[in-house]
Amino acid sequence: MCWHKFDEYYPNSRNKVFDGQNVVAKSLSIQILDRWPQKIGILGTIFGSLLIGISAIPQAAVAQQPTSKVNPCPSIFYEEPHNNRVLVPQGCPPNAATQKLSGQGVVVVQPGIVVKPGGLPVNRQPIPYPESRQEPIATVTPTAGTVDVRLKNNTNARVTYQAIAHTQPRILPGGEEIVLQDLPTPVTITMVREDGGLLKVMPVSKSDSGALAVSLDEETTLDNNQGVLRIQRDGQVYLN
Repeated sequence: MCWHKFDEYYPNSRNKVFDGQNVVAKSLSIQILDRWPQKIGILGTIFGSLLIGISAIPQAAVAQQPTSKVNPCPSIFYEEPHNNRVLVPQGCPPNAATQKLSGQGVVVVQPGIVVKPGGLPVNRQPIPYPESRQEPIATVTPTAGTVDVRLKNNTNARVTYQAIAHTQPRILPGGEEIVLQDLPTPVTITMVREDGGLLKVMPVSKSDSGALAVSLDEETTLDNNQGVLRIQRDGQVYLN
């Protein structure tokens, strides 16, 4: 039906039709606007949960990372000159020095004792403790069972040092010094030159304070090569 015929029979009806369409459109718009915040809230909750989950992943990964432990069998015992001259701690794989003594039938009762080249024992008696064979080079008074050790490298070579079971191997450049603090006694400190040269360890002072200072100097005589510093529980200091 044409609109002019429609208007003749139903005056003002077309306006009502358009008005009805406008009312329906407005009603739909209001319903959409009323529901839009709810949809935004749902989407916000979903994305918020995702962000929280993502941020928690790195924290969980960090929490699961294992803490590093000090190696009780450091590689310095298997490097020269210690490989052929120093016994490994109990429970560690044997190095050359330990294997030589085991082949001689010697009962090893104390790790860290220097074996002099050409002077391997041939009897089956236990190896005596160092304090039963020599006098201490110094004495310190531990504070709450701990001591501080100052190392001064007077050589031109880098020195690798380590407080066994307390620190990882570290490097001390030539001409520099370092202080190892709060080392629990008894403690063993190993020192070796990276260039393979001999090293002489000498106490700078023999005081009874809770700190020990030693110098690391070049050595030319093999028999006097000393690279293991041992501090007993009572504070007596020995060199091997």
